[in-house]
Amino acid sequence: MFLRKLSLLVVLLAGLLGAGTASAAAQTYNDVDAEFTRMMIPHHYQAILMSELAPDRAADPELKSLADRIHTEQGLEIRMMQGWQGRNGLPVTDPEAAYQDLLAKPEMLEQMGMATAAEMDRLATLSGAEFDRMFLDLMIPHHDGAVVMLRDVILNGSDQELNQMAQDMMSTQKAQLAIMRDMRESM
Repeated sequence: MFLRKLSLLVVLLAGLLGAGTASAAAQTYNDVDAEFTRMMIPHHYQAILMSELAPDRAADPELKSLADRIHTEQGLEIRMMQGWQGRNGLPVTDPEAAYQDLLAKPEMLEQMGMATAAEMDRLATLSGAEFDRMFLDLMIPHHDGAVVMLRDVILNGSDQELNQMAQDMMSTQKAQLAIMRDMRESM
């Protein structure tokens, strides 16, 4: 576990420092890689917005801790993906603007396991056990949607750096899914 976290930290630092700069002549990515980052950034952004509600609303300390981890990890992953986009000469996705665009596309939200604007608004009105249940009821399909997206880029993308990032994200998402399902079953 320590080595995996250390590996993720090294990848993150390399991304933030601009290591591995690719020239157009040495392009290693394909359309699947580019689309993955363009869509996963706003997907992660919604998880961050959901997680930001937990400190003041959640009743379960374990859920608060999980939300804090999701907030931190997905914020770092957004920056890693933006760094990858920039190093590859792609437009860098603005998380908030891309998220707002997605909210207007209910079929895309559903396909990606994301909450609707109405569900996000409802979550923001809840507290205590009600908040905890709805947070998990929204975050579990959200993570399931991420796993589908990650599987696609791992199988069909061509960039090795992004593939490693995606594999690390997959491990994190699956571990968090197991925790959330256990939490939800115990409610």
